[in-house]
Amino acid sequence: MKPETRLRYAQRMEPVLRWLASHPDSAPDLYHLAELACLSPYHFHRVYRALLGETVNGTVQRLRMHRAAIALAESEDSMRVVASRAGYASDATFNRAFGAFFGMPPGRYRDSRSEPIDPQEPNMYPISVESFPATTLAVLKHSGDYQHIGTVFARVFMLAAAHGLARPDSIGFGIYFDDPEQVPVAQLRSLAGVSVAHDAPIGGDLERFEIPAGRCAVLTYTGPYNEMSQPYQWLFSEWLPRSGLEPADFPMFEQYLNDPRSTPPAQLQTKICLPLK
Repeated sequence: MKPETRLRYAQRMEPVLRWLASHPDSAPDLYHLAELACLSPYHFHRVYRALLGETVNGTVQRLRMHRAAIALAESEDSMRVVASRAGYASDATFNRAFGAFFGMPPGRYRDSRSEPIDPQEPNMYPISVESFPATTLAVLKHSGDYQHIGTVFARVFMLAAAHGLARPDSIGFGIYFDDPEQVPVAQLRSLAGVSVAHDAPIGGDLERFEIPAGRCAVLTYTGPYNEMSQPYQWLFSEWLPRSGLEPADFPMFEQYLNDPRSTPPAQLQTKICLPLK
């Protein structure tokens, strides 16, 4: 696909990804999505898969399973309600799909997330103090629940690739400006970004964001994105007070080391970075 053609198609997919993000309970209709993308229904799925690296159904299932895992861990909704919101009329079908995605059935997942953890454990997560290199990102803004930033990452990678900015070693970065325990969900501010060359000509909908060189406490977390509140809590309540170090005047950021489209949630690796003075 020629660069100018890829960019044109990427721009056409923007409203499709926005619609999928804002209608998580709706069944995606081929003709409606093709109309949003100004593409023929005969070719829409092929173009979507070429640009996003997965099918529309794959995107929808990831979003719904992510939301189902949050509901199982954080709410008292019945299994039937959780399954229904994920688009499954049959509990048995939902159990199989969830088990294939998370490696365990939803009932066991809920039970395992209700088990108490010991925050006093000194080596609960691998963590080190590192010199972090200056990094340039191409980013898109996200407002609202951090757990709903997934489709923004899909958009930023798609646009960065279409503009020829993404490199083979480019990885995703999330910048999180606010504490979700203190700031109302609707007011949370974040950025979804991808690493690019320092002199990359960033334009269009993408914006430039610079992470300056400096020291960071880097916590390596392995597991689903929806369970990252635990390592954050441990980092600030246990490790930081014991370390004697102080945070710098710069927001937290995360590095995503593997691809959620092809990696089981339990194997996802994230570096949680706390800039230090």
